[in-house]
Amino acid sequence: MTALEKWQAQVRACRSERSESEEQVWQRLAQWYGDWARHNDYVSRVLPCLLACVGEQSRVLEIGPGSGAFAIRLARSVGEVVALEPSPNMRTVLEHNLANVGIGNVQILAQRAEDGLAELDDAFDLALASHSLYNIEPIDRVIGDLMRLARHVVFLMGVGAQSEWYHALHLRFCGKSPVPVASFCEFYPMLMEMGICADVEILMTRSNYVYDCEDSMLDWWQGHLGLDASRRDELRAALMGKAERRGNHIGIYGVNRSALMWIERERNQFSF
Repeated sequence: MTALEKWQAQVRACRSERSESEEQVWQRLAQWYGDWARHNDYVSRVLPCLLACVGEQSRVLEIGPGSGAFAIRLARSVGEVVALEPSPNMRTVLEHNLANVGIGNVQILAQRAEDGLAELDDAFDLALASHSLYNIEPIDRVIGDLMRLARHVVFLMGVGAQSEWYHALHLRFCGKSPVPVASFCEFYPMLMEMGICADVEILMTRSNYVYDCEDSMLDWWQGHLGLDASRRDELRAALMGKAERRGNHIGIYGVNRSALMWIERERNQFSF
């Protein structure tokens, strides 16, 4: 089995385990995603590296901007950000956040990366995909398009290790171990298979699930695990054994490893 086939098999395995469609997942996560970015530090850890390679006239392409954690900050320093966001709910949140801070140089395209990139023929100084490639099966085509479009291509994704508490929670309430998403462990061998040279840095980043109150925490995990109301008290007991109260919030706090991959097109001309 090739590295590409292993990635695709993992995407299919993860997809088959879900009880929700792709759009249902992002409908549930749209409002929460901004809180996730705000209570964790991956944006602040990676943003300085991105800003170092762009200027006032630069054009940036982002795959899956979500609520705008990177797009908003990049837009303040560059000429234009083009963002591919297929989820209607995520686009609504992003448009609201952009309007709130008065940013008008972000163009949002309502397309999936595997569809929309092939239609682009503009040149970009930077292309970014932050935790947004996990569900893409034709990943080789997406990588090829990004390499064609941008001088610098940056990927940020998890390394695939699941926390012990999450594994135990899923096993207890779903009766089986969770299927991990396709991650760096499958992605990097695929880059090598494609003949792409990438600089890699493994970052220890916060992995904090933070909520305004106990009920909000229960609501989120009840939806995530697909539980009915009859198991809410059992879920409460399980979560409260791990949760901490910090200030006005309650959450499950931890750290995780993320892989920051940086690709220079000039070093990979033999591939694309």
